[in-house]
Amino acid sequence: MRSACFWACSRPGSGQGWNISPPLPTYMGGMRSFLLIASAVGAGLAFGRRYLERGVSDRKTKAIEAAAVETRRQIKRHADDFLKKSFRSFAIATGIKLVILAALWTLAHFGVMDRPYFLYGVMAVLAAFLLRDFWVSWPYVRLGIAELSRYGWRPRRALGEVVAGHVFQQVLQEAQSVPKSRSSAVLLTLAGHSREGLEHDIATSVAAIARDTSWSDLRPFLISAGLKTGALMALYSVCVFALMA
Repeated sequence: MRSACFWACSRPGSGQGWNISPPLPTYMGGMRSFLLIASAVGAGLAFGRRYLERGVSDRKTKAIEAAAVETRRQIKRHADDFLKKSFRSFAIATGIKLVILAALWTLAHFGVMDRPYFLYGVMAVLAAFLLRDFWVSWPYVRLGIAELSRYGWRPRRALGEVVAGHVFQQVLQEAQSVPKSRSSAVLLTLAGHSREGLEHDIATSVAAIARDTSWSDLRPFLISAGLKTGALMALYSVCVFALMA
């Protein structure tokens, strides 16, 4: 109580009061310093986040470019291997057909088989060949018809969309298979990104590149395979015509 009167009342016997009040200038100076420090920290955090965002964006761009180059190389390699394997199978099947027809012609030529039986045998063998070719090629024909009808019967667009779909799934699986670390997760969070979002963005971007470049990448292989197949079919037709004559 005495202490309270000491601060609140004037000193006895004097005309001046103590008039002691809280140190407002000192308090405001401390608050101003705190706000300056907080602003500096906030600016530093914002700068750091922008720096991390820039770093993540640069790394994402490089990853997309590298994945696109590797994907295009794999597409060309797989297309070349598939078309070579398909043509090899087609050539072997065509050779077997010619051997069978040549055997029938040999039997008819040396009198072992009469001419009418030879003709019936050739027609039956050719019908069997057609059924076999239809059975083997039907899955590919059905897939081609389904994709063409889905994209308005435009082969170039259908090819691009099919390739892009496969590329998206492949790139996404490869990105998800990369081991996850706690430090990278923290850095991505600080940069305002997520691993799942980056994986999806990379897969989408690479698939878009594959969609745009698939036709130009695959056209030489398709043309080469078409020419080889056409030449072999023409040779087969000439041989069949010669045997029947």
